[in-house]
Amino acid sequence: MSKHVPLPKAVQVAVFHRDLWLCRWCKRPVIFAPVMKYLKRELGESGVVGPQPAYYHAHWTREGAPLLDELGAVIDHVEAVAKGGLNDLDNLATACNKCNARKSDAAQHEVMKKLKPKPIKGKYGEPQNWDGLSSLFVMLARRAPATLTDTERNWLIALTAECQ
Repeated sequence: MSKHVPLPKAVQVAVFHRDLWLCRWCKRPVIFAPVMKYLKRELGESGVVGPQPAYYHAHWTREGAPLLDELGAVIDHVEAVAKGGLNDLDNLATACNKCNARKSDAAQHEVMKKLKPKPIKGKYGEPQNWDGLSSLFVMLARRAPATLTDTERNWLIALTAECQ
C-alpha cells in the first residue's frame, strides 16, 4: 500500500482551472471550500444578529456546511491510488465532494455508468467564467493576511500565481 502524498496547492489549482471548476463526474459547478470559511467569518464580524449560517464546518458536515457537503471542490484520481493511479495531471480531476465519495475507488467507466452525468441545462448553456468563488477567497484573504493559516497562505499563493 502506497503512502498518501498530499498534492501541492499549485497542482490542485491547475486541475481546477483546467476543468473550469466543474465536477468531472456530474458536471456541476464546485465551490472552493476555504472561501466559505471566510464568508462565515465576514458575516459574523458584520454585526448581523441571529444564528450563524451553515456556510462552513471543518469536516464539511451536512448540518454545518450543506453546500460543501454537496459541492465542495476536491481533487479526485481518475484511476484510484489504491489501484495504481498516479498523481500526474492526466489522472487528476475536479470533483464535487458527493461524487468523490460515491466514486470511491471505482474505475472511470463504472462511475460514468453509475452516476450518469447531468450537465446543468440552463437557459444560457454551461456556466461561463465560473471560478468556484476562488476570486472571492483571494479578495477576503488579502483583507486579513495575518489571520491566514499556512494552508490558506499556500492556497492564496497558488491562486494568485495562476493569475500572473
